[in-house]
Amino acid sequence: MAQADKLIKQAAILILKVCISASLLYLLVSRVGGKTIVYNIRLLDPVVFISAVALYLIAAIVSTLRWKLLIPYHTKTSRLFSIYMIGSFFNTYMPGTIGGDAVKAYYLNKELLASKTTPSLQEQPSLILAIASIFMDRYIGLAALLSLGVAAFPFGIRHLEKASSGWPVIWIIPATAVIFAAASILIFKFRVGERLKYLLKFYNYFRLYSSKRGLIARAFIYSIVVQLLGILSVYIIARGLSLDAPFLLLIIFLPIIILVSSLPISISGIGLREGSFILLLGSIRIPAEKSLTFSIIWYLSVFVAGVWGLIEYLRFKTMFGSEKKEEPFQIP
Repeated sequence: MAQADKLIKQAAILILKVCISASLLYLLVSRVGGKTIVYNIRLLDPVVFISAVALYLIAAIVSTLRWKLLIPYHTKTSRLFSIYMIGSFFNTYMPGTIGGDAVKAYYLNKELLASKTTPSLQEQPSLILAIASIFMDRYIGLAALLSLGVAAFPFGIRHLEKASSGWPVIWIIPATAVIFAAASILIFKFRVGERLKYLLKFYNYFRLYSSKRGLIARAFIYSIVVQLLGILSVYIIARGLSLDAPFLLLIIFLPIIILVSSLPISISGIGLREGSFILLLGSIRIPAEKSLTFSIIWYLSVFVAGVWGLIEYLRFKTMFGSEKKEEPFQIP
């Protein structure tokens, strides 16, 4: 009965998210006209779109190298890249059903269990290592995104003030940075929740890296590169659409757009992302129809790149399909 109630609750949340995304997207598209958007998309040079897809994949490779630093055992980069792309596929193509990070943890756990020469497994359960490494990967990536946003913030105050006439977007980056710093102090300095059995296992993982500042610094640099590659792909699309969106301004706007799109109230940020583009780019006098087209093309580039993850998923599914018994996905 409890399982049924849980499924009903999950279905209700998913339906609500779909309704929010559909409603927002409908309002935005109806405002500028669907035919105008299709026309603008057709004007884009395919080379520009392919370049954006390629930059996403390059960023995924760099992200894999960062993730590899955070896994305390030897693993092939090609295998980690496959798992990373599978996670991206689930995040993009199946949002709200199975989280990409959960899938990454599942397959990384299998990789760890298959290893015969992993000394760290004697101290840490493989699933804890998998989940903790993904958390740290996300944590350092967010730290890099906020760092870029804070560094560029002084240069974009004028435009953010214009965009904040209806919504206080000017405070998104500073407020998020403060909350992030406070949460980091509670987790890593005061070790909140350490006495809980499950959280203690995660803190044991964090202890592995507490003295490896050089490694964390490398992971942070990788994260900065990943963020800049993402911004570069957006800038290339902007140039392809003949939009006057300077690279520096995109460094200011993109962190805000990503943070807003990450709010768990829609499907893959659909609707929130497009509205953010229109609001922020409107401060530099880019028409709504151009901003909406811009946002859709960016999302389509990520969507197309996700096909690689589908190919990897089918390959991994076949590889592990011969196993008669699956291990339950739960924290030991």
